[in-house]
Amino acid sequence: MSKGFTRREFLKAAGATAGVAVAAGYSPFSYAANNRVRVGCIGTGGQGNFHLRGGLSLVEELDVVAVCDVYKQHLQRGQMMAGGEHVQTFVDYRQMLDEVELDAVVISTPQHNHYPIVMDALDAGKYVFCEKTLTYDIEEARNIVTKCHETGLFCQVGHQRRHNPQYNKAVWLAREQNAIGRIHHMTAQWHRNNDWRRPIPNIELDEEERQYIDDLERHLNWRLYRDFSGGLMCEFGTHQIDIFAWFLGAMPSKVSGYGGIDYWRDGRDVQDNVATIWEFNINQGHDGFTPINPRNALQDEFDINMPYQVRATYTSIDANAQRGANELIQGDMGTFFTSEMEGCYVYGERATERRDAGAPAPAEEELDADELADVITSGETLEGLPPEAYEERLPIEIASTKSANELQFQALADCIREGGHPQNNEMVGLMATIMGICGMEACRDNKEVDIDPALYTFDFPTPDPFTYEYWPDPEHEEDA
Repeated sequence: MSKGFTRREFLKAAGATAGVAVAAGYSPFSYAANNRVRVGCIGTGGQGNFHLRGGLSLVEELDVVAVCDVYKQHLQRGQMMAGGEHVQTFVDYRQMLDEVELDAVVISTPQHNHYPIVMDALDAGKYVFCEKTLTYDIEEARNIVTKCHETGLFCQVGHQRRHNPQYNKAVWLAREQNAIGRIHHMTAQWHRNNDWRRPIPNIELDEEERQYIDDLERHLNWRLYRDFSGGLMCEFGTHQIDIFAWFLGAMPSKVSGYGGIDYWRDGRDVQDNVATIWEFNINQGHDGFTPINPRNALQDEFDINMPYQVRATYTSIDANAQRGANELIQGDMGTFFTSEMEGCYVYGERATERRDAGAPAPAEEELDADELADVITSGETLEGLPPEAYEERLPIEIASTKSANELQFQALADCIREGGHPQNNEMVGLMATIMGICGMEACRDNKEVDIDPALYTFDFPTPDPFTYEYWPDPEHEEDA
């Protein structure tokens, strides 16, 4: 069973206790069923408009009533995307917080200024959706978690894979169905072939814009400069290292990395290629811990089920797009291929015998030495799936046809109206920030960086960062 409530389970549980809450003068549901959530969008550039077009506008319970951007071309486009002239516009987000009745804000500004906007919004009593990476500083991300605890609000972070039904189904298959056995290695990459640089329009900024924008090139291409961005690790890597942690229910203990500016030598100072290795220490307290049976007569069942380590590799490059952006979650019984672009699939693993728990290990005399040498040398399996099954990938099918972007904003609306925390909550944001910044530091200095558990430990309760929601396949849609 999932560690986290689904929305339906939450509502059933809440219904059992609602009478007590009302009698005490408190209701966890701050919205009547017909009330809509009023949203202000801060930052309406490429990512902000993507959310307006492909997420916020599709959720019936959300109303975007104000938009804010210091660059007026973006501001005007955002107003149009949000619905037109009736949507209020602001250059200063603080004025928007002061003057507009809002329930929540969606922050899609450059990474380096997330922190003050998030904190100001929480102080103003607003729920927050903030793009990843949550902050450019670990202590700032910790402060956001503390502020959420103090205010009773949440900060949802833009790790949309956490609301992708196929990814959720894969986590369920791994944890509840043991579909791929023990996860013992993971691989991910985000490979592209472009310079990541936006063209700069030949325009003159007006006086108001110049109060906020010193250099339009750095303002629009902020991802290419260290002062504003964590580069490939914090812009792309945090999405995928977060997936590793989610499947394992654990944070990595260390990362080693290499990187450089070896192709796009055009004035940028963030690396155009990074390569990292992550190490996770897995024990019986982690959701991703999976016991195994001996696979040869020399393995001791107690010893092989002691805490173990899982290693993962992540690369991101800007001068070759082969293999695109995807993850491999590799277990001893199979592999999940997960991708937002290509969908999610499971592959069988021919080389694993699926014996019942407690079954004895195969005796050494089952094959003579020559037969065993032939099997090992040729790479053939002893038993298990036929070769054709190994080559076939089976799709992870789900009933929903909605995008992860729409679903994460549906979760924003539901959690505000009904209570609860979204799956990609402030602790997910903190942990991804830690991984992104430690990975960035490892790549910049070509070294190993330890990740101290104290960085994500608090002396008060925090939302679970490893929950998932079960999504039925199309044949069992009524179970949703």
